[in-house]
Amino acid sequence: MAYALSLNVSNNVGGSNRAPILVANVYRHWSQRMERYLRRLGRDIWRSIEEGPHVPVLTPLQTDGATARLGGVAPENFDIIINCKSAKEIWAVLKNLYDGTEQAQYKKLTTALTEFNNFEAHVGESLEDSFKRFNLIVTKLSNAGTVRSKHETNLQFLNGLGRH
Repeated sequence: MAYALSLNVSNNVGGSNRAPILVANVYRHWSQRMERYLRRLGRDIWRSIEEGPHVPVLTPLQTDGATARLGGVAPENFDIIINCKSAKEIWAVLKNLYDGTEQAQYKKLTTALTEFNNFEAHVGESLEDSFKRFNLIVTKLSNAGTVRSKHETNLQFLNGLGRH
């Protein structure tokens, strides 16, 4: 619990001297923050991820009095990448694992667009519950790489309230 809270605070507050830790359900956010972090360290570092070959170096992270060896990933993700030979390979494995293949990404996008376009409030559902459900759909769209304008999302939500 304390470790998860520490990861959450670390990732949300951020810092220029500490790599963000990968949390599975926010992979896209992590990958953008990690790319910015690595680019700040130097263009050769990011280039090694895009082009390879860079042998990954693990850095120690202090957690609850014990040192875990990490390189910007949580311990549960470390076993997934331990045998990777380069930073490029690590990046590709994590991208495929959490962002999915192109086909999986397309399916996520198609599903989110369908949910967005077909949104309607359920009979007896409170306005707050409808709004929360709609926000989850908008988040799915964003995670799938599509952002709608505020005007469009507001209009879609309002239209979805009046369909029944």
